[in-house]
Amino acid sequence: MENLSYDALVELITKEVLKVLSQTNIASVDCNGNVDKRPLALVIGDIKALPSFAGEKYRFADLDTYKGDISCFDCVFIASLTFAQLADCALGRDSTPASCAVIKALLNGKKVYLLESALPHRAFKETADRKFYAMLEGYVNSLRSFGVEFIREQWFGKNLNKDAIEDNSVDKVITEKIAVSLCENCTGGIVKLRRGTVITPSAKDIFNHSEVKVEFVD
Repeated sequence: MENLSYDALVELITKEVLKVLSQTNIASVDCNGNVDKRPLALVIGDIKALPSFAGEKYRFADLDTYKGDISCFDCVFIASLTFAQLADCALGRDSTPASCAVIKALLNGKKVYLLESALPHRAFKETADRKFYAMLEGYVNSLRSFGVEFIREQWFGKNLNKDAIEDNSVDKVITEKIAVSLCENCTGGIVKLRRGTVITPSAKDIFNHSEVKVEFVD
């Protein structure tokens, strides 16, 4: 190797370090050498569907970059799901890259965010057979019980982890199972629910025993 000046050597080493950072997803580097150290989030579906506040906190990678290793991703956003993917995620079947990523994220304690618009069946709420729709909602509730955080479009602009009003079931009923999940994932000892939500007696017992305060909001 030819003799390099100190400045040239520093520049060469810096470029190599930045190259390694980009390849390992620790950070990204633009054409001007600026380093973006925001954590990397894996997105299942259309990245453009995500709220702007998510982009302020995370860099995004699509599902094509997922090769079975979830360790380099800080969290997972679900922007779209097929019926099969929804069932596979809820039942723990890693038969597709999407369900595999969600399952591995949950197993490794990584946060998973689910957009309401990602759920294909909710567009048919008014016409679907009630029992069939309830079965699909059961998959959604299972994911929520696993710690998957539900994000509705009208919440866009709010912080991901603060003051997010939990989604309710299709019948606006909080059951014991849902109450347990809400208590486990609430912050500040407060669970916020939409006004008009019905809480079953067993769910009330869960809230009381957990010393969690329930607030109703419009």
